[in-house]
Amino acid sequence: MPGGAPRATAPRRICARVGCGQPVHKATAKYCSIKCCAIDPERHERLRMQARKASARPIPMLRQMRFDFPVSPAFDPEAQLTQLCLSREDVPAGMSRLTG
Repeated sequence: MPGGAPRATAPRRICARVGCGQPVHKATAKYCSIKCCAIDPERHERLRMQARKASARPIPMLRQMRFDFPVSPAFDPEAQLTQLCLSREDVPAGMSRLTG
């Protein structure tokens, strides 16, 4: 080969799904197609086991979300909503003559 040494090519990998003998198209891929990946029973079982392990582990209290809501007699969500809506126009001022 002019300009350098010939590159050694790795042998083509075979699809990881049991029963599929198709070659893999990319060097970093495990499956020959998306369909093979989707129907691989071993992959589904691996994913199920990972999900079970993840759901079995309790979340430490420090990592849980905190919801701090004001709890006082002066807290009135309806009044806050009314105050917020006072500055909002559902119909722009120039269009108000068209309503009614």
